[in-house]
Amino acid sequence: MKRYTRRGFTLVELMVVIGILGLLVGILAVAVIPKLTEAKNKLEVKQVGDLMAGFQNLAADDSKKKLLRHKDVKDTKGEKFYEAAFKKKLFDDGLISKIVSLNSKTDAKADKVWIEEGGEMPANSCSYTAPAASKVLSVMSMKGNKRTIFLTFNSRNWSNYPDAGAIVQWSDGDTAEYMTKETATDDPFNLDGETWDNNPSEIIGEKKPFDNTFE
Repeated sequence: MKRYTRRGFTLVELMVVIGILGLLVGILAVAVIPKLTEAKNKLEVKQVGDLMAGFQNLAADDSKKKLLRHKDVKDTKGEKFYEAAFKKKLFDDGLISKIVSLNSKTDAKADKVWIEEGGEMPANSCSYTAPAASKVLSVMSMKGNKRTIFLTFNSRNWSNYPDAGAIVQWSDGDTAEYMTKETATDDPFNLDGETWDNNPSEIIGEKKPFDNTFE
């Protein structure tokens, strides 16, 4: 009577299987990762739109507009403006999580505990720029050929979407969009391409059309 024994995989067979699995994972990553990034790209636009709506609600509320002149708010800009704005209830607490880019490699969402405790906004919990508090309303009124960028990525998050560009919310627009280096270095902006790639802090708050929004 013959006795059959089960033979296990040889080392070569295991290596072939692992190689095939690795190849399949690589193909899947090439196909899926760009789609996930594109989806985040679109969600980022919506998130910035929600943030801009917060500014528009502020501009429509007389009591909140007065708070822009409060001694703890009036001299702030950029991240410090957001910190002061949440403390003084210029924005709904629900926007706290929306000031962090969805594809940030450096920033993390903060909860509202720091507001309740009267502390400072945690470091790296804001990915976007903002106008100076004293000029929020005047910047929002810039239309047509005077329009300017109201908010964009700060320098930490400038390259979150290298294929799409830097997100920009114009002062006269309801929807955010992405500005590419090619657009930024062409007329009418004529920004320096190397600075765009490597030193965005020299553009934000300094060069048109980014000169009215700060980190």
